[in-house]
Amino acid sequence: MRVNKKIIIYLLIFIFFLSFSLVGSTNKFVNIVEIKESITGATTELVGEAFDFSEREDCVANIIILDTQGGSLDETFKIADMIENSRKPVIGFVYPSGAKAWSAGVFILESTHIAAMAPHTIIGSCQPVELTPTGTRYINDSKIINALVEWLVERANSHGRNSSIMSKFVIENMNLNASEALKLGAIDYVEKNIDSLLEALDGKTIETTHGNVTLSTHGISKIFFKPSIKIYILRIISHPIVASLLLIAGIFSLLTGLSAPGYGAEIFGAIAIIISLLALGFSISYIAILLLIVGFILLAIELFVTPGFGVIGVGGLISIIIGALFMIPNYQNMKWLISQEYQQMLVVFLLVPVLVIAAFFVFILIKFLKIRKKKPAIDVVGKEAITVDRIDSEKEGYIKLEGEYWKARAKRGEIKPDTEVVVVGREELTLIVEPKSR
Repeated sequence: MRVNKKIIIYLLIFIFFLSFSLVGSTNKFVNIVEIKESITGATTELVGEAFDFSEREDCVANIIILDTQGGSLDETFKIADMIENSRKPVIGFVYPSGAKAWSAGVFILESTHIAAMAPHTIIGSCQPVELTPTGTRYINDSKIINALVEWLVERANSHGRNSSIMSKFVIENMNLNASEALKLGAIDYVEKNIDSLLEALDGKTIETTHGNVTLSTHGISKIFFKPSIKIYILRIISHPIVASLLLIAGIFSLLTGLSAPGYGAEIFGAIAIIISLLALGFSISYIAILLLIVGFILLAIELFVTPGFGVIGVGGLISIIIGALFMIPNYQNMKWLISQEYQQMLVVFLLVPVLVIAAFFVFILIKFLKIRKKKPAIDVVGKEAITVDRIDSEKEGYIKLEGEYWKARAKRGEIKPDTEVVVVGREELTLIVEPKSR
């Protein structure tokens, strides 16, 4: 059967243009990165990875999905700088319905080139709070408040939004729903989902620090950025509660390991402390570190120097607990900006486990002290026993004496297991034995 050559040529041309159009449609995409937890160092790493990915690929724009109660202000400023220096337009979107962008979340939203919200979402609650002995209270220090207001005002001005209401987010702790925020000029769009937002932005020209970019987002592909395993790990350990508990557990484990070496507690303690310091490097104040060190020293003195467990040990525990409280986000140094409700949750969820862990390790230490200070009976010398392990003058092992196991070593030479021996002396809790005379 003969095939018409024109048909073959037309078919090849059709396949060529079809493949070209498919390549073109799959290459162009928007990169979507989600911030749905408290803003920590892990969030900064996440945004950095996402932006690096969009720079390498044929990405039209980055969309940051926000649903956060706030977090570290230092990390928020870093994210804002990334947005400012991004070669690709960055769109902030408080989504889905019912989501919120409180405190530091507002700072990120107002830093984006396009700020949008889904219906029935909320932004606001930017006034910082601090911890006091009686709970939490709002900060009214003009130096801090003015700095935060001016920062938001400058970001709003740079993106053509209403800067006059930015001060109310901080000073009056104002909250706005989507329709109110759009009406007052705090945001640029209200759209029900990502697809409708992309349709609304099609043809929009955005001014960036690297020049003007006109978006072509009609029917564009969407890629939800998947972070590396490093981000998942950092996200877990950098949570304020997890990182703080790691540090507390690490200190107590290290203390227990030093008092009773050989069981691995000191190794776990050292690793936990290193990991927690890595995770909490952005939030631990020098005062907190000093209190924790002092508490550790006091407990060590109580364990190794003074008998029993008394005032020094109690003081060490109090010092550690106060140090742990200081690790909760401190707004006086502008390290954190987070909702008051989340602040109160941190107090409960951090302090209660710390007290439980402290009580558990105090119980262990007291038990160990009792065992350590227990002296062998005066009449143990001269008693007969049976060796359980092979022992010599250098190597210790166990013997069975009147139904109890004791550590022992040979006075001279080597003694095999199951040998009848006589206790001829002792050094603290170690008995000195020699074979029974026949």
